[in-house]
Amino acid sequence: MKGNKLLLLSLLLAMAAAASVYSYLNQIEQKSKMSADMVSVLIAKQEIPARTELKESMFVETYVPRVALHHEAVTDKTALTGSFARERMVAGEQVLSTRLVFTKENNGLAYKISVGHRAVTIPVNNVSGVAGYILPGDFVDCIVTIDPPAEESLTVTALVAANIRVLASGQHTINESEEMLIVDTLTLDVPVERVTAIIQASERGSLRLVLRSAAVDRGLQVQPHRISQFQ
Repeated sequence: MKGNKLLLLSLLLAMAAAASVYSYLNQIEQKSKMSADMVSVLIAKQEIPARTELKESMFVETYVPRVALHHEAVTDKTALTGSFARERMVAGEQVLSTRLVFTKENNGLAYKISVGHRAVTIPVNNVSGVAGYILPGDFVDCIVTIDPPAEESLTVTALVAANIRVLASGQHTINESEEMLIVDTLTLDVPVERVTAIIQASERGSLRLVLRSAAVDRGLQVQPHRISQFQ
């Protein structure tokens, strides 16, 4: 009788062990299936304000089930190169391609302004604007002629800012035609330290733009000239 009980106990223990092993193997199989269907995605490490220039260090790669991957999600950090946040990004959210803005695209003017610069719009005419040949992407020198007070020196023409990039000709921010644009304003990408000088030159003097050559000539600079030098 005792032998039968031991046999029954052994069978029960064996069945329990088999069930435990089966359950364990089943869990391993399920995890393996889930792992096989996991995909990488980029998420923001912390909140990112709108219009922030994006860098790889702002994001971390994580893995999510394929069914949880958004169809517009960015999965490669190199895809962030040259991009800005179109809208605020929340920490932990997947980075979506539709939330990115690239500087090469025809987006808002704010994305085209260089770091440390400001966009300054000045009035021009056919003379001061080089007869409409100044196009977006060109570089110009800003020259001002000012008549000083009578008690000071004579009229002087001087360089206000050199090698300034043109952001827009009128409402045109990209050069679509490679031809002249007759406009009455030009918007310049001005270093912050020269902004007030250009504005004052436009308000108080006669400001003229000089179109620079497409060739590199950084070593050459326009020299100031006084009316007395004509004598």
